[in-house]
Amino acid sequence: MISYVVMDFETASACDLIKCGAWRYSEDITTEIICLGYGIDGGDPILLTPHELLFRSNHHLAPLVVDPQVIFIAHNVGFEKAIWRNIMMKQFGWPDIPNSRWHDSMAVCAMKALPLKLDSAARVLRLWQQKDTTASRIVKGLSKPDRKGYYDRSKETLSIVYEYNRQDIRSETELNHVLGGLQTRERNVWLLDQRINERGARVDLAYVAACQRIVREASIPLLAEFQRLTGLDKAGSTAKLKDWAAKQGVVLKDLKKETIVKLLGVDEDEDDYDDTTDDDLGDDGPGDTPLFRLPENVRRALDIRRNLAGAAVKKLPVFERTCCADGRVRGLLQYHGAGPGRWSARLVQPHNFPKGTLRYQVGWNNTGAAVEEPPPPHVVADALMSGDWRYVEDVLGPALEVVTSGLRHALIPGIGREYNVGDFATIEALIVLALAGQHDRTAKIAAGEKPYVPMAETIFKRKIDKKVDLLEYTIGKATVLGCGFQMGWKTFQARYCKDQPNEFAKAAVTSYREDFAPKVPKLWEGLEDAALRAVWDKKSCEAYGVLYEHEDRWLTARLPSGRRLYYFNPQPVRKAMIWDETDIRPAWTCQAQKQGRWITRDMYGGLLTENVVQALARDIMVHAMFKCEKENLPIVLTVHDEIVCEPLTQFSDHEKLRQIMCDRPKWAIDLQIPIAAETWAGDRYAKK
Repeated sequence: MISYVVMDFETASACDLIKCGAWRYSEDITTEIICLGYGIDGGDPILLTPHELLFRSNHHLAPLVVDPQVIFIAHNVGFEKAIWRNIMMKQFGWPDIPNSRWHDSMAVCAMKALPLKLDSAARVLRLWQQKDTTASRIVKGLSKPDRKGYYDRSKETLSIVYEYNRQDIRSETELNHVLGGLQTRERNVWLLDQRINERGARVDLAYVAACQRIVREASIPLLAEFQRLTGLDKAGSTAKLKDWAAKQGVVLKDLKKETIVKLLGVDEDEDDYDDTTDDDLGDDGPGDTPLFRLPENVRRALDIRRNLAGAAVKKLPVFERTCCADGRVRGLLQYHGAGPGRWSARLVQPHNFPKGTLRYQVGWNNTGAAVEEPPPPHVVADALMSGDWRYVEDVLGPALEVVTSGLRHALIPGIGREYNVGDFATIEALIVLALAGQHDRTAKIAAGEKPYVPMAETIFKRKIDKKVDLLEYTIGKATVLGCGFQMGWKTFQARYCKDQPNEFAKAAVTSYREDFAPKVPKLWEGLEDAALRAVWDKKSCEAYGVLYEHEDRWLTARLPSGRRLYYFNPQPVRKAMIWDETDIRPAWTCQAQKQGRWITRDMYGGLLTENVVQALARDIMVHAMFKCEKENLPIVLTVHDEIVCEPLTQFSDHEKLRQIMCDRPKWAIDLQIPIAAETWAGDRYAKK
């Protein structure tokens, strides 16, 4: 019979766990174990002090560690594994517990759309055993010396910490009992996630140091210019800068990054992928206030502030402080952290490296206009490796902008290895079309047609050449990528064509719905109706191969891939329509986490479609990831729809990676989803 052990460490360290990550924290020479608590098969918690851990033959834990039938459970198991392998094994001499014998209750919270933190999950689920949040301050205080430089290890303090640990064990035990485990296939995905996170990605520390030197030295003249413009000593003086701007005739509601970026009209997104789900994607979502022309001195001051507080300044120190003893950063990915199953990023946040803004002229098009392309990664890296900001500006452009564009190049393959990187092309747009049965369109795409050009031609009613009609092509691309999930014209205008009139945005959205993909709106309606009937009638309902049914406190959606999506606490409601308050219709809500807040979310067809499509895109990627691991292409990172492998040089073959990514699972073949991928090989991570 398989037993389980719920385990939880309390530790102290001069190293900052949140900023440095679990593995770097566990390697730090100052990190110490205060106690180890564990409970066997739901029994009362047992506590071991460091002294007791030295004599492992004297208590019940030792035989459990070597018993292959025993499963060890923790909440955020990456921390417990790091402490076990870097302290318990190396300092106390305990044997390893392989990944196959660990289980993470936080992973189940992620899969079932619950908050990831133990206290939040326990509160939402209304567990009897809640986390003792009042003692957390005392636990954190173990790592902070007093004014005389002494650390508090008094009996009174330790007794509070010990009871705090026992209560964590009780809460985690109940949480595990309520949630259960991961199904076999999804557990295999989690185990793959663990291998990737433990493998880590190598950092070029010399490159990071050179970039930091450039940032330090290039910031000096920028700050001096800022002071000349504004008369302020610091660019970070928010209140004073707002007052100065007001005197120039510009009233700023705040100085958040999003506000400044919008005012300056610059694009700081990583790429076209949108990792969040908006609540205002319907036809009547609020639009943005039209942009006005900023006075040049205000524009320049805001631009300098943005650069001095930008990614180039913030991310470079993170590379250094999270880097482990072997030069690799571990724990970069959060399983099921974004969207319905996608990974989100941690620590250096590789998912939101800013898009490179550098361009240089490579020729002219047939109208005589200059054609510009991003400089090759090696050109950017070579310039930055000089550490000379003046040289960088002479060769490529503004130094901080170059550093920002080259941040992702700080990740490099290990010695004797090479990066093989592949990116699924337009995968979500293709899944929307295929799931809706728009096979006339997907057949053309499978035959080589790029969907953005015909979309642009549908909007503008004429032939479009990508190189000549770049603006029109970009609008076509935005329409294909943005309108598959019921985006309304106001949101479309705010995101993609701020300077265009309302009629243009309305026409673009209508062109997608009525001309380019007329079956897609029926997909929104079908999924919305099936989910609505499942919530209201408490019966299973299916539409477009997606089966909605109740499972305990969740509404689940079983996908064509066989996996389930979870919606917590679905509730039937009646809702007045935006266009007519007297038109009250059945609707439903669920609870979900958004930007760290636990909210009640109104569900509708476009949002359900987005969930299903993103989930299927993730399942296609996972199908490829398992094959990569089998074919000597070990994965070190995933970034949205991109897979980053680090094979030995003799096994490097990005064409094989492309074939793997284009190999469809049976359910994708049945849905007639065409899959294409772009791949490349190189010695630095880049965005091709």
